[in-house]
Amino acid sequence: MNLSTDPERSRAAERTAWAFYIIAALGSIIGQIWVGVTVPPWPAALDWWWRALLVAPFAGVIDLGGVVTSAFADTRRRQGETAYGWRILSIGSVTTGVCINIIGHGDVPYLAAVFGGLGVFAYTVWLLHASDRRRDALRAAGKLADTAPSYSRTQRRREPEVTRRAELLAVEHGYSLHESLVVARHQLRDERRRVALATHVEALIRARHQDPVRAAIAATTLDIDAIAAELTAQSDVTGWANAIGADLRPPQPPAAGTDDTDGDAPDTGGVPMPPTDVLRRVPASQDAYDRWRDLWAELSADPDIDLSEFATRHGISVRQTQWIRRVGATGLLNSPIPPAVRLAHLANTNGHRPHDDSPAS
Repeated sequence: MNLSTDPERSRAAERTAWAFYIIAALGSIIGQIWVGVTVPPWPAALDWWWRALLVAPFAGVIDLGGVVTSAFADTRRRQGETAYGWRILSIGSVTTGVCINIIGHGDVPYLAAVFGGLGVFAYTVWLLHASDRRRDALRAAGKLADTAPSYSRTQRRREPEVTRRAELLAVEHGYSLHESLVVARHQLRDERRRVALATHVEALIRARHQDPVRAAIAATTLDIDAIAAELTAQSDVTGWANAIGADLRPPQPPAAGTDDTDGDAPDTGGVPMPPTDVLRRVPASQDAYDRWRDLWAELSADPDIDLSEFATRHGISVRQTQWIRRVGATGLLNSPIPPAVRLAHLANTNGHRPHDDSPAS
């Protein structure tokens, strides 16, 4: 993900880093010159400023040598090399300068800490600054991956696997923070479903062979993941949603003017296409279906019959009497063959097995 940066802020950071480095490096050089003026056994007749003038080039070489050799190492590392030699030489030069300041000012701990610390600080600023520039150059050349968005600790704690996948997607495809999380969740969900489906597919393939060796060969030869992906592509999501929705559809409310006494009873009006809840209550066995037909014949012959008295006389409930009247009004009891048997015949001719619902008694 390419993030635009403000050029003015970048230049300001560059200038600030250089200013800190120059100040710290000058402090370290001054400390070394101080040691060079006071510690070595100079002739007494030689003035201090002559001593300082003679020591200054060497102090500068020791401090700046570490930076120069580090710059050489940085150049080689941008080209993919390790540059261990330049890096070791750089560390050795800076270490020498720091030791001179600490040992030379050993009688004054404050001066030792200040001048030694300035040397370490200057070199550290240089290394960090050079490292930043090297990464920017490598990223601009396409040799270094871009950075991922910054995900919160709460997000990492709540969804660690999703966050790790989102980071990879953001770096590889340039997604934003929220886009990467959405895509990561979708991918992981699909992968889990595909793994579960592949397990069932492999079990099905093995079950088709009695010989366990042949079953293993078949399961190993076939690309189980490809079969699972193809099954997912061929799945009829809309059809399954319609089938499940039909099973979950509530009973129709009673029609206005009905003489049913139970408020939950279905209405007795005929409909062109019976709903699922009506079809489920039609008996599948021939004997129960014939009894329903006989009861419907008596009910249809006398529309004003008392349902309670009719149910008591035939040993059934009032609710079952209401269902018989509603089913009969749809025309499902006109045929001598139960609807379930007719539907099974139609389904078998189409290559599908019917859904076996338990009929109402």
